[in-house]
Amino acid sequence: MANSRAESVDWESQLEVPIDWSAPEGEKTTLGMGRVKASGNASDRIGSLMFNPGGPGGIASEFCTYQASGVPVFSEALALHFDIICPDPRGVGSSSPVKCDAQVWNQNTTQFPANEVEFEQMVKVNKDRGESCLNETGNLLKHVDTTSAARDIEAIRLALDDGKLNWLGLSYGSQLGGAYAELYPENIRAMALDGITNHAQSSVDALYTGSTTYENELERFFDWCATNATACGLQGENISKMFNDLVAAADKSPIPAPGCEATADTAVAGSCQTSVVGADIRLNVQGFLAWKESVSGLLHGWDYLGLALNQTIAYNNATLLATTLAVDDTSSLYADLAIACLDWFRSDTSNMTKAFIELQEQNTMGSIFNSHVGAASQAWTILSGCLGWPVEVVNPQHGLDQQALQKAPPILLVNAKHDPETSYTWALGLKEQIPHSTLVTRDGDGHTSYLLHGETAALMDTYLVGGTLPADGTVVKS
Repeated sequence: MANSRAESVDWESQLEVPIDWSAPEGEKTTLGMGRVKASGNASDRIGSLMFNPGGPGGIASEFCTYQASGVPVFSEALALHFDIICPDPRGVGSSSPVKCDAQVWNQNTTQFPANEVEFEQMVKVNKDRGESCLNETGNLLKHVDTTSAARDIEAIRLALDDGKLNWLGLSYGSQLGGAYAELYPENIRAMALDGITNHAQSSVDALYTGSTTYENELERFFDWCATNATACGLQGENISKMFNDLVAAADKSPIPAPGCEATADTAVAGSCQTSVVGADIRLNVQGFLAWKESVSGLLHGWDYLGLALNQTIAYNNATLLATTLAVDDTSSLYADLAIACLDWFRSDTSNMTKAFIELQEQNTMGSIFNSHVGAASQAWTILSGCLGWPVEVVNPQHGLDQQALQKAPPILLVNAKHDPETSYTWALGLKEQIPHSTLVTRDGDGHTSYLLHGETAALMDTYLVGGTLPADGTVVKS
């Protein structure tokens, strides 16, 4: 491992690992990572703490860069006691990336096909995208699953030679952490999982809980708008109806996104679709709900969603709600889907009629329970986006090995009551799978809790630093 004990910040640490862990002497791929050295004295230092911000496809190394530049991503307590290690999972960021043809990737297709002809077109586009990625990326595309990434984390731990694993995983980082715990339970010192993904559930369950938690948070956003008109920017007595009317209008006639035009004088020029339909709004708004308040100047709060909706409704300008496009052959969009397509079952498209009916039924389920978003959710993008993907699922849904996890130390789980992306149901499901786990509930809104640096983060710090768990069932406000 290059320069593993640099004096302050090392942005060039790399480690070679097997592409296929079942063939350790075979072809290799490179893992990249950032690191921020512990700020305390040698006597303060506990070891290394690895961090994953979510995704799949989230670039961890960026967060070490932010921390090193003075943005307080991590608390003073963690920064004092740990070298913060931000490893990019295989295929992501500074690691050998998943590569695809941007032009092929950006083909326009519906994600909500209304008939079998549209369904077959969507599946063809998915297949074309996947084949372009396979051509550009090679064998690595078949091995970017979460279990392989968990084996990579163990390789990094061994290369650091710095004791047992300390892990802070947000969102998808909880799935990655759970996969590591199943494989290497005795190698963990402390593990905090924040914003829980439950990989044991069926695809239908994931769609139901993923879309309903999004619907719940969107309705809470409407209530917030009604009582915070200045911050929200939307004026009206029935904001939920305004949203539904906007989606319906966009379905009838796409709304222009002029800031996405290649010739526009904007930061997003050429990097997003130049018009927006109703499905785009329903799918894209989920991400806007992740943070009720802005975080560290890096992440937008709900007021930004109010601005996006207001610009669209009042000025017929949907730039802020437009779908992101790939702009080069290493876009972060690629790894997100490539990882998910190896981790989740999908319908067999050798029988197109049967596969279309299954997707249609899943869409119907969403419309029954969610009056605003229907089936739209991150789970839907996986269910629909992986149909036709040319690489087989290698890490399908499964419950964690509870016998193995009996050997793990106590693990801390955290979830907000009103998380738009990871349902509280998922936290309860994962808790059932990990014998020595404690769940802390944040009685609030938004996706994950650590970056808010409130009471919940303080409990995580106390556990990660000193090993002291809060009482199971603890509920905090911030």
